Amino acid sequence: MEFQAFKNKIWLSSPTMHGEELKYVTEAYETNWMSTVGANINEIERIVCEKLGCGHAVALSAGTASLHMAVKLAGERIYGQTQLGKGALDGHRVITV
Repeated sequence: MEFQAFKNKIWLSSPTMHGEELKYVTEAYETNWMSTVGANINEIERIVCEKLGCGHAVALSAGTASLHMAVKLAGERIYGQTQLGKGALDGHRVITV
């Protein structure tokens, strides 16, 4: 089987900046809060809790990190807390559909 490159790029989403996004990105860079912590992240988490009526929210760096946390928490919910240094699904199988 031979694979061929796409003739044109397929964009999942194009990067855009509207409104005050550039201001917030610049502020995060200048204050050294380029991670999942800081005043802006705290505010987003607070707003999400307020809108959803939940007690806690966690902003993560990427969709992959979100999926990792979801699987970890699901494993702990099913199998209980694990020993320090062991994964929540250590020794268990995970089947995704």
